[in-house]
Amino acid sequence: MKNKILLLALILTFSSCGIFISVTDTGSTVNEIQVETSLDEVTKFIGKYDITVFGLPDVGELGLIMNVTRDGDELKTEIEEGEQESGLDVLKTEIEEDILYIDLYVDSYGINVSFEIYVDGNTVTGYLADMFELEGTITY
Repeated sequence: MKNKILLLALILTFSSCGIFISVTDTGSTVNEIQVETSLDEVTKFIGKYDITVFGLPDVGELGLIMNVTRDGDELKTEIEEGEQESGLDVLKTEIEEDILYIDLYVDSYGINVSFEIYVDGNTVTGYLADMFELEGTITY
């Protein structure tokens, strides 16, 4: 019994010593790194997209031709063909982690969705609203 009490007292002593350890943050260990998209990463996405979105409700397949252009530091997207039938209004175009995101407003449903587009050479794949697959090509 004495051994158990001695062991318990020893464990409590060593574990309570941890409360006296203080941590100081000098701020020098944390560095914020701002990564800017390089010119080569942006030019990969500039061009004319001919894409088909599969499995849309009430439509089935939707073919779109879009132009992604650069205006200073901003990317802009214009839908050439299929805009009238699709009811898509482009809100914003941006690149994150080598993925082109085009935010859209869908008039008929009253919701915001986005294209998630992956470019590999002149082949385009991705998703609309994270659930409808798309395929196509890009010409520069």
